[in-house]
Amino acid sequence: MYKLKKLRSYLQSKLHSNLYLIAIISGLFITVIILTYLIVNVVWINGEVRGKSMQPNFYNGDRYFASPTAPIHRGDIIIIDPPGSTANKPFIKRVIGLPGDNITSKNDVTYINGKALNEPYLDPYKAKLKPGHLLTPNFKMQDVFGTKKVPAHSYFVLGDNRPRSVDSRTFGFVNQDRIIGVVKLRFWPLHRITFY
Repeated sequence: MYKLKKLRSYLQSKLHSNLYLIAIISGLFITVIILTYLIVNVVWINGEVRGKSMQPNFYNGDRYFASPTAPIHRGDIIIIDPPGSTANKPFIKRVIGLPGDNITSKNDVTYINGKALNEPYLDPYKAKLKPGHLLTPNFKMQDVFGTKKVPAHSYFVLGDNRPRSVDSRTFGFVNQDRIIGVVKLRFWPLHRITFY
């Protein structure tokens, strides 16, 4: 009888400790799910690239996280609601011009305020060009927009795949209230995970 009571007491203590452990693990699991949801849907924007305008750096179907609160710098990759669009289809583009900048392109070199911009992300395309062909057609902001500078609170954006990109050369400057977020991580496909 004594051994049976001892066994029952032992089994009850194990059951209580196992229930306690299950409760802790369940609580942690629920916390992780809630935090993941908040990070993916509130703190970060989870999106998918549509189209070819940012190749070879982003391909159709690539997935990313963007921060809606990150500061914007030249060269950043941003997600925008393009001016004039009612389709609710965000675009992915690269920031070339900041407020107050003067942008020109001549002989496949982009100039910011008269200084050549280093754009190594274009090298894969430039290497494939036939002699005499340009990746980025020549332009001056004054000729295209009738202004010499990017307006306050606005940005000049281009796609890396310049011949196939609908960007500021088409729809004009992007006001900061049309910027959805700054890309901080490409997480899909897994073999191309990149932090920005």
